[in-house]
Amino acid sequence: MKPKEPIDDLLKELQKLYDSDTNINHQTYYSKLALLELSGWLEDVLDEIILTYGRSKLAEPKNIEKLEKEIVKKTYGCDYKLHFREMLIQVIGITNVEKLEDTLKNMGNFQTLVDQLSSIYNARNSAAHTSIAGTMKTYQAPSSMRTYLRSLHPILEMVEIELNKI
Repeated sequence: MKPKEPIDDLLKELQKLYDSDTNINHQTYYSKLALLELSGWLEDVLDEIILTYGRSKLAEPKNIEKLEKEIVKKTYGCDYKLHFREMLIQVIGITNVEKLEDTLKNMGNFQTLVDQLSSIYNARNSAAHTSIAGTMKTYQAPSSMRTYLRSLHPILEMVEIELNKI
């Protein structure tokens, strides 16, 4: 899985900029950028989990091509239910997705994964599809994105480990 240090370093830098600037507009820019960067990183991680697993299990080049070009490349977003689960179903099947979800539920991490990915995805959509020019739109501080990162990274590592057991 992608290391978290580069995104964590970026979020730290955005937090420093946020804290050192008293201009509310600038703080909004840093917050919005932190949200967009974290959601992009999460989307990359989810794609990488699927690609790594699929490439390790598939032997037929046409199936690997389908995985890369039709399943992963055509999926845009980091929501669990809308994006990640759908890719999982296409790669491991719905019965194995249920097994994976049951395992994550038993570990106590599943609902956190679903809720946090959904929260980030919804906030990202709002941020990406609106302009802050002339509005009073607010975003969570970059430190909140670091909190999400610290929470989600170990869960995503567990997802990858458990997926590879299938």
